[in-house]
Order: sequence, then structure tokens, then C-alpha cells
Amino acid sequence: MKDKIQNIEYRTRNNEPQKLKFIIRYSLFIIHYFVFASCFSQSTNPQIDSLLSLLKTDKEDTNKVNHLKALFDDYIYSEPLQALDYAQKAFKLAKQIDWKKGVGNSFHSIGHYYYTQGDYRNTLDCWLKALKAREEISDRNGIAITLGNIGNVYYNQSDYSKALDYDFRALKMAEDLGDKQLQANNLSNIGLIYWDQVDHPKALDYYFRALKIGEELGDKRLQANVLGNIGIVYDEQGILSRKQCNYADEGVNYDKALDYYFRALKIDEELGDKNGIVADIGNIGIFYAERNNYTKALDYCFRALKISEELGDKSSIAINLSSIGSLYTKTGRFKEAEEYLQKAIVIDSAIGEQNYERQDEEALSKLYENTNRHQLALEHYKKAMALKDTIFSQENKKQLIRKEMNYEFEKKEASAKAEQEKKDAAQKAEARRQQIVIWSVVSGLLLVVVFAGFIFRALRITQKQKRVIEAQKKLVEEKQKEILDSIHYAKRIQTALLPTEKYIEKSFNRLKARMPNN
Repeated sequence: MKDKIQNIEYRTRNNEPQKLKFIIRYSLFIIHYFVFASCFSQSTNPQIDSLLSLLKTDKEDTNKVNHLKALFDDYIYSEPLQALDYAQKAFKLAKQIDWKKGVGNSFHSIGHYYYTQGDYRNTLDCWLKALKAREEISDRNGIAITLGNIGNVYYNQSDYSKALDYDFRALKMAEDLGDKQLQANNLSNIGLIYWDQVDHPKALDYYFRALKIGEELGDKRLQANVLGNIGIVYDEQGILSRKQCNYADEGVNYDKALDYYFRALKIDEELGDKNGIVADIGNIGIFYAERNNYTKALDYCFRALKISEELGDKSSIAINLSSIGSLYTKTGRFKEAEEYLQKAIVIDSAIGEQNYERQDEEALSKLYENTNRHQLALEHYKKAMALKDTIFSQENKKQLIRKEMNYEFEKKEASAKAEQEKKDAAQKAEARRQQIVIWSVVSGLLLVVVFAGFIFRALRITQKQKRVIEAQKKLVEEKQKEILDSIHYAKRIQTALLPTEKYIEKSFNRLKARMPNN
């Protein structure tokens, strides 16, 4: 079983901390992150009972590790502690049978659990171990997944340079593998970084590229995540249009934002994805807060907080505490506002979410300013600015630009290299073809020469044999002539010495006539 990932996150951007709509914007959205096995990514209704039955009969082998991993994937969004138990059992068994792939997958799962709890220190520790384990066995798909996950941790810690570095590395590997799912996930994550830098055109470009792939794959989770993120960008553009008095554009962007939010919510409700639902209702809550409908906004915030507490997601809990605090400040309920904001600061500081901590400090500073506690307002404003300088420094922005330029350069270089290799291969093929033709011609000529040699040799032998035969024939003829000459000579002698038959007959007749009578 190969791991699949949807490392998509909902994040927002604050431009004016004095305005509630901007304070809430950074605090209402939930990190929406998914890590799950391919079998789970292909099914929204996993057969848990079937897996539990298989687990009872499984031997202590790789199949059992995979089944435990699948159960982790099924439970992580509904019962995180139960999911962790399955992941730990999978890790223990994988170590026992010395299955390195299973060890890497288990580290990955355990890290995912810590991620949902906002425990980024343990998350990073597990995912770096997962990366090492997957590199040892050259699991390229697993490496690409883990790179993207680590990028998410750095993003949440506001280390955008490292986040973008890991995201581009993951994207490049996903492109090399031809893995559309991973490409979409990393495209969306890169879009989040540009959105956080208020580069809306680039953010939308990456989001729509991710959404297109999600629609091609029929991946509902991915679609819901990206739809929510696109809604956030349009919502922000609507606010900017209002500031610039472009009311027509403001209306269009707001309508688009609400449409994308509800499309995302509908899909997440169909999937039963609580993390996604938290993000979606947070987005819709912001929409109503921006229109000064604080009753509806608070209702959505408390619904989000309740689900976050059920999930035990510290990051989400802090976000919603901060949102409620900001809304209470706006409605004049300062005591409750201070309580909620201070709780949010404690959690965000503990889990290292600097961006959200900065927003909390800004919101608290605004509260103290409204209640004429100017010294406290100044102290918290300074804390917020110190965090902001760390997060949004010029050097940090330059590093982000360098990361993208490096990625684009490497991508073009790889493309040029591939094209050159293609040309070289074509040239080599042509050279080989020409070489084959030349050798074929040479071989043909050699065969002709050899054949001609054989023919010439055969002719020479034939001519030699002919000369021998002619000589022998001449010799035979000469011998035959000699014999015939001898015969003729003997006959002449015989003829000369012996009387003829007629002469003998005459002589016999004479003798016969002279004989006496009795």
C-alpha cells in the first residue's frame, strides 16, 4: 500500500490589525491537513469492520502492518487517540519483522497524529525519521509525501523560506513521478504561502491548478480544501475593493467567496470530514463578521470550537478561542474577550504558531486600547510587531523569491537537459544507424570479395584440372597411336610372311590332284 497525502491547509492573512475583519481572518481558519493510504483516499466509506476482522486472523507480517495503517487512516479524523494506538502497534510490528517500509509509514502516521494535535516538535521529529527511513529504501513516492509534510510544519511555524524549499522539492519529485495527487497537494500548499504574502494572483494561479487536477482525479477532499482557500482569496479581494471604493468588484468577490465556501462545506459534510467542516464554517463565520452580523459569526465560531475540542486539535482550539475573543471585543464584552484571547496566546506560544500568536497579541492590544489600558496595549503591540518583523522580514521575502526562482531554474534546466538528452539520443541513434549502414555496405563488399575469391580460386582449380586432363588426354592419345601403329606394323609383317588363304587353297587342290589311286 502506498501512502497518499493531501497536505492542504486553510490559512488567512491580516493586513490591518485594527479592523476586526482582519483580526478574525487570521484566527478563524483551521489547518486542514490530510495524510492517508491510497486505499483510503479512494474510498470515503472505509470498511472498518472488514479490517478489524482481518486483524484477528492476520499473522505477524507485513499484511498486519498494512491493516493497522489502514485503520489509522480511517480513525485519525474521528477518533485520533484510537488512530494513534493503531499507528504505534504498526510501528512495533514493523520493527519486529524488520520491515523498513512499514517503519517509515508508521513514523509518518504517528507524526500525522501529533500534527493534528498541534505538537509540531514531535511532528517534525517523526517526519524527519520517516524521511530518513524512506530515503534508505529509495521510496521516492514516500519521500515526496514526507517533504511536503515537513514543509507544512515549517509553514505553521512561520518559517516560510524552509516551507517553500520543502514544497518545491516535493512538487518537483511529484512531477518526476507523474503523481497528479501529490502535484495538486503541493501546488495548493505553495499557493498558501503566496497568499500569506498577499500575492493574490500567484495564490489563485496555484490554487486553480490544484483544483483542476482535483477535478480530473475526482478527489472530493482535495476539491473541498482548495475551494475553501479560493473563497478566502476572493473574500480578501472583496475587502480590498471596498477600501478602494470599487463596490461593484467588492460585490462580485463577496458573492464568489460565499459560493466557494458553501461548495466546500457541502463536500466536507458529504465526506463527514470534521476538520474540513471546522474550516468551512470558520470561513462562513468571517463572511458574516465582515458584514457586521456578529450573532451569526459567533454562532459559527462556537460550532467550530466545539468540533475542534472533540478532535483535540490544539491549533484549531486556539484559532477559535482567538476568533471568539476578537468578536467579543467588537461587541463590547471585554472581560470575556480578554479571557479567550489570553487562552489562545498560551496555546499558540506553546505549539510555536508565531503567526497566530502575533494575531492574538494584536487583538489583545486592540482590546486594551479600547478599554483605556494604554500601557498593556503598548506592551502587547510591541510583542506583535516583534513577531511580525520575524515573520515578514524583507530578507524572508527575498528568500521566498529565491526559492521560487531556484525551482523555476531547476525545472527549466531539467527540461532543457531532458530535451538535450533527447537530441543526443536521436543523434546517437542516427549515428548508430549510419554506422550500421556503413558496416552493412563494408560487410557486403567483403562478402563479394570473399565470394569473388572463391570463384577465382575455383576457376583456377578448374583451369588447372582442365590442363591436367588435356595433358592426360594427349598422353593417352599418343599411347593409343603408338599401340595402333604397332598393330598396323605387326599386321604388315604378318601379311608379308604368311601366304594368303586363297594361295593355301590352290596349293591344297594341286596336292590333292597328284595323289595316287588305290
